[in-house]
Amino acid sequence: MVKTALIYPPISDPTSGYHSLCCLAGYARQFGFEDIDIIDSNIDAWLYNVTPEQIGTTMQYINERYAQLQALEEPTPIEQMELYYALKVRGMNFARELPAALHTFRDETEFFDYRLYTSAVETVMLWMDALSLKGFPGQFRGFSLATSGFFNIFSSLDMRDTRITGVISEPFADYYRNELIPGIITGGYSLVGISITYVAQIPFALSMAQHIRKSCPEIRIIFGGTAVSDYWKYILNKNDFYAVFDSADACIIGEGESALVSILQAMEHDRPLPASPNIALHPRVQAVSDTSPLEIKYEDICSFPAPAYSKLPWEKYLSPYPFIYYSPSRGCYWNKCTFCDYGLNTDSPTSPWRQYPLDKIMEDLRMLAVTYKYIYFSVDVLSPALLLKLAAAILEEGLDIRWGAEIRLEEYWTPERCDLLHQSGCTAISVGFESGNQRILNLIHKGTKVDRLQETIQMFSEAGIGVQIMGFTGFPTETVDDALSSVHFLQQNSRYWTFGGLGQFVLTKGAIIAKEPERFRIQDIRPFEGEDVAWRLYYSEQEHLLANSSRCGSKELTEAKTSLRTNQFDRPWVGGVDTAHSMFYHDRFGSNILEVISGDNSAAANENEIMELNGHLIEDHYYLPVHKLFNKKSLDNILDASDREGKAVTAQNITELLGQWTSEHSSYPQPKEQQLFVRRDGTLFPFPVPMIEFLRKFEHGLSLTELLEQSGQHEFHTKLWQHCISSRFLRPKRPPAAET
Repeated sequence: MVKTALIYPPISDPTSGYHSLCCLAGYARQFGFEDIDIIDSNIDAWLYNVTPEQIGTTMQYINERYAQLQALEEPTPIEQMELYYALKVRGMNFARELPAALHTFRDETEFFDYRLYTSAVETVMLWMDALSLKGFPGQFRGFSLATSGFFNIFSSLDMRDTRITGVISEPFADYYRNELIPGIITGGYSLVGISITYVAQIPFALSMAQHIRKSCPEIRIIFGGTAVSDYWKYILNKNDFYAVFDSADACIIGEGESALVSILQAMEHDRPLPASPNIALHPRVQAVSDTSPLEIKYEDICSFPAPAYSKLPWEKYLSPYPFIYYSPSRGCYWNKCTFCDYGLNTDSPTSPWRQYPLDKIMEDLRMLAVTYKYIYFSVDVLSPALLLKLAAAILEEGLDIRWGAEIRLEEYWTPERCDLLHQSGCTAISVGFESGNQRILNLIHKGTKVDRLQETIQMFSEAGIGVQIMGFTGFPTETVDDALSSVHFLQQNSRYWTFGGLGQFVLTKGAIIAKEPERFRIQDIRPFEGEDVAWRLYYSEQEHLLANSSRCGSKELTEAKTSLRTNQFDRPWVGGVDTAHSMFYHDRFGSNILEVISGDNSAAANENEIMELNGHLIEDHYYLPVHKLFNKKSLDNILDASDREGKAVTAQNITELLGQWTSEHSSYPQPKEQQLFVRRDGTLFPFPVPMIEFLRKFEHGLSLTELLEQSGQHEFHTKLWQHCISSRFLRPKRPPAAET
């Protein structure tokens, strides 16, 4: 029997386990391969880093590095960015605050207290900033990774450079060495499969595989997952693909169920790894050099068993309840949108459309509902007719589940049908409305009408179902006025949707737009210079369209899009579309969810409530005013400028670009004392001494009543107290029991 470890690498959503490996393990079990363990190293690595010992080690490193940075007379831009992030995090008592945050996420009562929830999210997000100082400063975007900056994930030169992936992965290197590798050795595994769903996981997965290869050279290593398939699809030279994934014996490209079983069967009989469909063998393990195109096979999904969710470590996730992803279909039944580019398709926007029959879905749900109440149908889209039959069947059987799904805003929907979905447990849906301009919708070939979109969204909302809405601006030929009509559509219907907003259009090579550029009046299509994994494409618009184009975003459009934001946080937290936490809040608060998460902080406090600092104070000496230090915004400006020229920022050119950056200060002044308040979300506030002294009064907790007893300026201090609460400089003091 082949003992197998299937690993989900950092860095991704810590609130729930992803289901890809559960699907593979469940499928392989049908063929007798039951000795399969799932290692969710995404959550394991993060929890390893919040143990008291690791918190202490990390903060010791940051303090030592901070002292070194302070001693520099002329810090470089990257050293300034290190200093900026060190200033943000070094005053936080993570040893106390991180355990409290974990308790909030896992405790039902605290989880639904949005003030406590907000503090918990901001604490762990600030910890990610702290961890970034062991890699590239500011490399994390919450629980994701910047795709470019000091490195570029879409540059094979960067990703094959073990020094770069090693630096990126350094925050988790101790976990690899001290937990993951010893566990693999003692587990006696013959095969390790690493599933990469998101491109943000690629550097960590590559570094992980290098550690495994070095420590366990006899183990077979395979990669798979959506991000690996995308890398294969978009890379310009397949030899460079193998150079990036050099630690692997093979990579599974596309759907992986049959491919994994083929590999397991070959290993069980001591045969070489097979050159089967969807299996890209590394040249070093190929019996005969093969330059023919890889054969891609699509699965008969109706033969799949239910995923093996029990193999996930549910007690470890940052949620009060288990939340599972379940995929009863693959591909898209519409399959016509001109911007769409999913899967390994060559002649259509998405992979072939396949869907479970109703009986199969109900068979799975009966079993799953015993253990899991919250289920998200993780698919491109579900057909309306099936959803309606499914809702009726759930009601008939009395299954007590809560579910969500992505749907198309078809004319099929009526108030009665929406109400049936809600009665069956549907708490929220997500919809791609794409645009509020009919001309753009027609170019997209969305098959929808703006006036009908409004009616459908309203019907779902009035049925008690949260509507999470997604669209974008910057589509070819879209003018600023066209884009503003999308903003106005969302504003006019703001009471009918909860989370979402407008993103930015990105052109990819598999989209119909890229294949028919003349139809969309674009030209000069090419990969960005420096990115040989051509996931995104540079293009130019015809000159007479440039003056009114929405592509670069006028100030008016940018501000209008920003004004749409209803949520404080994005994925994976409450406010992120289709997240576990958003589903829990939709289920608990229904149509009142926005009132709960956007309540007036000052109105919630009373004069006798003990308030404490929602952050920490810093007083120190350093050269530049904090807002003049090179920081994330400075780096983003470099990225934006390069993008406009069709050039990517990579490890190959970042040093030159940083050398061109100049601070507004022509010289470095003598060190001087600056007093800062760092809010829990990491925002730095340089305050005058009187404001610092006022905030200092709340370091250990103080009520307004107690403050006024010591003050001769009652009216002024009351207004300042209210300002500090509304600005989230102060928060209610946590009870001692919650801090343990």
